[in-house]
Parts: sequence; structure tokens; C-alpha cells
Amino acid sequence: MMILIWCLITCIASFVSCKNLCHNCLGKIHTHEQLELTKQSVIINPKQICSNDKYKFIVIIKSGLDIQRRNFTRSTWAKELNEHFNVPILYALSVPPSNSSLQAQIDRENELFHDILQFNLIESYYNLTLKTTSVLLWYEKYCSQTSDYLFYVDDDILVHVDQFMFYMNTINQTTSIQGWFEKFGKIQRRGLGGVSKEDFPIDIVPDYLWGAAVLYPSTIITNILIKEIFHTKLPIFFRDDVFINGFIADQARIVRQQMPGLVLYDPSSDDLKRNMIVIDFKQEQHRIRAWNCYKYELTCNEKHVLVVIKICLGISLILTLISFGLTHIPRTFINEIRFIFYDLQHLLPWKINWNLFRRKLQRFNKFSALNTIIFFTLYLFIQNKFQ
Repeated sequence: MMILIWCLITCIASFVSCKNLCHNCLGKIHTHEQLELTKQSVIINPKQICSNDKYKFIVIIKSGLDIQRRNFTRSTWAKELNEHFNVPILYALSVPPSNSSLQAQIDRENELFHDILQFNLIESYYNLTLKTTSVLLWYEKYCSQTSDYLFYVDDDILVHVDQFMFYMNTINQTTSIQGWFEKFGKIQRRGLGGVSKEDFPIDIVPDYLWGAAVLYPSTIITNILIKEIFHTKLPIFFRDDVFINGFIADQARIVRQQMPGLVLYDPSSDDLKRNMIVIDFKQEQHRIRAWNCYKYELTCNEKHVLVVIKICLGISLILTLISFGLTHIPRTFINEIRFIFYDLQHLLPWKINWNLFRRKLQRFNKFSALNTIIFFTLYLFIQNKFQ
């Protein structure tokens, strides 16, 4: 019965998530010649940002072509960090200057905000390693001597500024990088983020940190990380989190740690009120709503149905496991219990029919197993609708 339940749950989860699978978008491996281009790729260089003062950390936001997303970040947590705590904020863009109309827009944006760091690369998911390497090189050259840490993040996260500043003012370690910790596993061979066996023959990914939000000590960047990137014999994988925060960090024996207070977005809870950093928003409207709920102290958890279904799913799963265990207890153990209750029978107000009890328990096991499957299916379906 339990094997059947597991198979059904696995099939349901696969069916619900299969529409998000990209079937023809495997990434390619970068050459060392392409990696070398990151040393001379700066188009807009705000090098003066780190020349005036000493900072605990600076923030570089890994941004794309969506100016609305940048403007929302500029008006929320990035604005608070910059104006209240004098933390330098930059937005790293990968745009070749050959696109004159787009370059004109970026120039106007930089004239208005003075916070663009532009590289001569093509903005693409498959160029993330090149982009992050460019950022690390730029930081090493211009900011590593005047700041202790680089906080390198995606442009779709949220930060609880007061909690984050308290954390940064108390942290004093320079031997590890921190972010969302992912345990080692198999390399992805299909879908978005996958790579073929021919291009990347290594099967196991070491422990790594997601690229959404990573805290790098400057000493690790300058003394270890960049050297390892350019001297590695490994194939240069296009995903920066797996390659730099995983393979390269593992090769250099850099400790990777889960950052406290960093959580994945949960549509059934008000994340930012109780945590320091929220990542993995599926839609920009969710990020906007989460910020407004936090900033204006609103209780915005409108996903009560998800909470109820999660509770019911948990209870149903526990009852299924208990009933399954009771119906599969060895008969010798059952006989021992029966002898014990037989001696106490005169103290009980009712008589126990053991055969009837066992049959009812077996029926209840099937019923609770069915409920578990139903609640799990409902949870996946409703969560997918919310996202």
C-alpha cells in the first residue's frame, strides 16, 4: 500500500510540474577564450563608488533588461540600504553596445541613477558564469580594498533591511560563502539548466549555493575564488551557482553555508515579516505584494486554503503511517499484546475483538491513504494556480 501511495504521489507531482519543463534548451560549455573576455568587458564603469569611503559591504544586483524590476528595487529595500545606511548599490547588466537604441536607454538610466555596471556580454541565462566572473573581477579591482563583503543578488529578491543590517554588523567571518545551501546531487541532463553528457561528463554536483543571494568575503574573492576560476581544468559550466559556488568552491575547499534568515517565497505566509531575505518569487506581482504587506504592516496571507490543506495533508500522512505500521506488526507481537490485555480484561469496560479491530484498522489504512493522495493533489494544484 505504501509503495502504491509513493508511486501515485510521484506521478501526480511529475504531471503537475511537467508543463514547466523545457525539452529543447540544453546549455553549452564556455571555452577558456570566452572566459578571458570577462577581463576586458566593462562598458559603463562606476569605479568611483568604492573610492570615497570604507564599507562593510557593497551590493551588486544581477539585473536583466527589465527596467521596471530595477525601479521597484530602487524604490524599496535598495533605497533603504543606500539612503539610511550608506551602502553602495549597483545593477550589473550584460548588454553589447552594438545595440544603439538599447544602449541609449541604458545611458539615460545611468545618467538618472548613477548605479549601472554594464558589461560587454549578451544577457542570457546561458552566460551567467561569464557575467558573475565579470562582476567578481570588477569587485576585486575596484572595491575589494574598501569593503569586507560583496552581497551579490538577483533582481527579484526582497530584503528586510533592519534585520539584514543587524546581521551584517555582527558577522565577522571570512572563511565561508553564504546563501541558500543546496546539497550535492546529480547533474541535470535535460530541461532548463541541463547539459549533455558529451559537454559535461561529470555526473555529481557538489554542495553549492543558489545564485539568488550570495555573501562573498572580499578575501575569498581576491585570494582564492578568481584564481581557481581561471586555472580550473573543469569544463566551464554556464550556471554560475553550480560552477562557481559549487565546483570551484569545492575545488578550492571554500566552505559553503546556509545564510540564516534566508528563505524561499511561500505563497501561504507573510515571509518578509519574520525573515531577513526572501528569494524565489515566481512572479513580480508576488514580490510587490510581499513588500507592501511587510512595509505597511498588513496581514496579507490570503492563501488560507493552502495552509488548511497542508495541515490536513500532514495529519492524513501521519495517520496513514501509524495505521500502516499497526496493520503490519508481526503476529507474535500482537499475541504478546493480546496476552497482556487478557490479564487486564476484567478492568476494562468493554471486550476487545482483535480480529474485528484488525479488519477495521486495515480499512482505515486504505481510507487515510486515499485522503493523503487527495490532499497532496489538491495542494499541488492550488499552489500551481497561485504561482
